[in-house]
Parts: sequence; C-alpha cells; structure tokens
Amino acid sequence: MELVSAELDVGQYWASVAPAVGRILLVAVIGALTVRVARTLIMRVDDRRFREQLLFFVPKLALVIVVILALAAVGIDVSGFAAVMATVGFTGAVVFTPIGQNFVAGAMIRLDHIYEVSDVVTVGDLHGKVVYRSLLRTELELPDGSTAWIPNSTFQDNEVLNHSRMGGWRICVQVPLDCAADRSRAQPVMDEVMSTLHWNCPGKTAFIAFDRVGGEAMFFNAYAWIHDRTKEPWFKGLLLSALVDALEAAGISVGQTTNLSIGSTRRVAGAGDELRQLDS
Repeated sequence: MELVSAELDVGQYWASVAPAVGRILLVAVIGALTVRVARTLIMRVDDRRFREQLLFFVPKLALVIVVILALAAVGIDVSGFAAVMATVGFTGAVVFTPIGQNFVAGAMIRLDHIYEVSDVVTVGDLHGKVVYRSLLRTELELPDGSTAWIPNSTFQDNEVLNHSRMGGWRICVQVPLDCAADRSRAQPVMDEVMSTLHWNCPGKTAFIAFDRVGGEAMFFNAYAWIHDRTKEPWFKGLLLSALVDALEAAGISVGQTTNLSIGSTRRVAGAGDELRQLDS
C-alpha cells in the first residue's frame, strides 16, 4: 500500500509540474526564435559599427526577457520584482556608470540636434569633422589627420560650437609691412586679394583689418572663412602666400617676419592644385 501511495504522490507531483515545465520550454523556444529573427534583421543594417552594437546588446536583452517570462510561467509573480529591479537598474546605470551617462547624453544630443555627421564642431579643446556618432561616442577627424573617439557626456558638459551651421570657420593670418611702406597703397592691394578668394565660404566676407604699428612694422590681420577646419593649415598658407605675392608685385615691402615664412607658404602654394581638387 505504501508503494502504491508513493507512486500516486509522484504522479500527482509530476502532473502539477509538467505544465510549468512545458511553459518554460515554450518560452525558451520562443526566445530562441526571437533572437534568431532579431539577428537576421540586424544583419541587414548597413552601418557596420551600429550593426555590431546591436548584435552585442539585443541577445542579452532577449535573455533577460526570457528569464522573466520563464519565472512568470512557473507561477512566480515577477511584476513587482521586475519594476523594482528595472527602476534601480536604470537609475544606477544612468547615475553611476559612464555608459549610462553617455547613453543619455547621446539621446539628448539627437533630441537637441546639436550636430550631424560631416559637421565641423569644437568641443572643449578639440575640433574636427564628425565622421561617425553612436549613442555612446562621437568620432571626430582632427586637423592633424588623427581620429578622436569622444564620450557623448563630453558634449553635454562642455560648450559645443557647430561651425558648419555658423557658415564656416574663420581663419586669420597676420601680415606685417615695413613701416616705410605706404599703408594707403597696401590696403587696396590686400582688399583686392581678399575679394578674389575662390575658396572663401559663400555669404561670408573676407576682409583686411589694420591691427597696430610696431617698432619696425605695421601689422594687418587678414580674415577669411573655410568650411572644413581640418584643412586650416592649407588655407592659411594659401592666403598668406597670395597676400605677400600681391604686395611684392606692387612694390610694397613686407615685414621681416613675413619674409621668413615665404619659403614655407610658397611650398604650400605649389600644392594649390591638389587643394583645389579637395575643396571642389
């Protein structure tokens, strides 16, 4: 009789457990199919780096959901537990982890529409062209040709200048003229050069401003506008070379400081064809 009773108890226990096991297996199968479908859809994303990020996060998120559903399938009330864990986890991730802070900053950057890919921006001490952005980091191409990966929280904590939306980036070169030179003759010559700069940003005025008189020279500042600050050294060289050549052709003596830089600026001017191809 005891043996029969034990068999009945096992049978009743299995009869009560079997539905829960079946529900867990069903949830597991659905989870596996969901992950497979998600991977298939993610592989259609064109952006390689965004695709890799999705492949990293989506399976883990699916696993968490499967675990919660499995607990619910066996009769465990996870609603309150899930709410508390989600609140604590989200708050902790945002407040205490750099990833959470960068994620929120990345979302705010997109909501505020601070910059787009191909915009030239300055943030803190760095400036360059935005070549890629995600919800965690922004990739900048710097003027020296290197690449910087900047956490998005940096764009929230610092002042951001978007030079593309400002219409360009203003560059300046200084032109010293010998004090014996005639300033009234030099000004029109330099104004003519500034008015014929084919690479100056449309809608922006390039101009010459008289700065000061020194012990041995008079100093002028030449201002022009460019779209891409990563090419600033090229354009500064072209601008200074054009001004010096025009002044010398007019018989106006430039200051010694400018003469010392003519060699380097003329080498830059010799590469003008390449620069014009880049600019076009």
